[in-house]
Amino acid sequence: MKKSLLILSIFATTLGFAQKNKLGVQFNAGAHLLGEAGNGISLNTALTYNFVPSFGLKLDGGLDIIGENNLNRLGLQLNLNVVQLANKNAKFGLEVHGGAALLNNGNSIFNDTYLLRGDDMIAIMAGLTPSYRVSDHVRILVDATYMPKLFQIDGVITKYLNTTVGVAYNF
Repeated sequence: MKKSLLILSIFATTLGFAQKNKLGVQFNAGAHLLGEAGNGISLNTALTYNFVPSFGLKLDGGLDIIGENNLNRLGLQLNLNVVQLANKNAKFGLEVHGGAALLNNGNSIFNDTYLLRGDDMIAIMAGLTPSYRVSDHVRILVDATYMPKLFQIDGVITKYLNTTVGVAYNF
């Protein structure tokens, strides 16, 4: 209970000091594609902070379910909205993002003694996110994020692509 109250108070304080459209949240759902283990579903959410309207950071977390594999991801990425560099009032946007992530494959065949149960990995990730601004605070997103290299301990998944559709809200 104390941890929940601490997280809520930090979030409320951050919102209180946040300037318009600097802090945002994203929710996405879609498909996991081009993985050696097959195709599956992808769910992710992100907390974003824009230093300027066209450049910022994204802390994202996700869950990819592919057969018996449950890939849990936590990543940090840099965002650059190339359309807003040219036109700050454009309805359409195109973000280029890239960074790194920590992943854990919670497959029942892995029974190891590492930090988490399953196959722990580090991933390099990059992607494109076209968006359409519905209002001053709401955008509709289509995100394609590719992880070309998973530095893994064991397992068969070495790369994959997530394609999701979602919504973003900027405070």
